Amino acid sequence: MAASRFWMLALGTALSLSVQAAEEPFDACDIFTQKDAEAALGTAAQPETFNPKVKRPKVITKCTYTGFKEGKPVSALVEFRFGRTEGDTKSAFGEHRLQVQTKPMMMSGAEAFWSAKTGQMNLRKERTWVQISVGPAKVTDRDPDQARKVAELLLGKI
Repeated sequence: MAASRFWMLALGTALSLSVQAAEEPFDACDIFTQKDAEAALGTAAQPETFNPKVKRPKVITKCTYTGFKEGKPVSALVEFRFGRTEGDTKSAFGEHRLQVQTKPMMMSGAEAFWSAKTGQMNLRKERTWVQISVGPAKVTDRDPDQARKVAELLLGKI
């Protein structure tokens, strides 16, 4: 009985260590910087504020910057998604493409499309899928060229 309990504890410890090792620290704002957002928006931008009393998670997949242009609020948002394998990511990316109205975008080294329905640029390179939103809150007023500039910038960083 004690031996089986020992092996269960050892197995549980090994599994928890492998999960922790697989979850490397990641912060989307380290890749999509405030300078990048300001260039995309064409105005000064501020990062999201975080409560300093709350411990931040180890993995932060979303980064948002906000500002004002011509008296109207604008934002730049980037969300990273990762698949276990390139095939998983490619499949999910393809399914999402079918769900939203899309316009294919040609980008060297990656798959990309613009969705006028969601006002987002979707970019996939290997196991990484990035959703990019740049501009005003109203999705129909967003410009795909602004999002494309961010996508090209991020493509060099991922």
